[in-house]
Amino acid sequence: MYLKTIVNEILKKNNRSLSWLSVEMNKTFDGLKLSLLKGSLKYNDLILMSKILNVPPTIFFEETNPTHLLDKEDLKAPDTEHETSILEIELKNHKEMLSTLRDQLKDKDKIISLLSK
Repeated sequence: MYLKTIVNEILKKNNRSLSWLSVEMNKTFDGLKLSLLKGSLKYNDLILMSKILNVPPTIFFEETNPTHLLDKEDLKAPDTEHETSILEIELKNHKEMLSTLRDQLKDKDKIISLLSK
């Protein structure tokens, strides 16, 4: 399970948004989203996020995530179905990352055009 999926589930349960979390963590929305998608969040940021979300830090790791453990129990279906669901999640995450990177590229192009005037 991906870090972004875990964080989204926690935020959904608490009726909070990713933009709220980014403000609480003093991060940009795009930066936080990209680091969650890539799984490149720093240790101190994971600790801070767990305090803000009021969850133990271990929930962000697959081996201790209760949602992940439930998924393991439900894997009685053929492996192809599980592989398909994993690929669908990966495709969704890659599409989100592509969208985020395109937004960042637009912002950088806008900054370059403003600086070149």
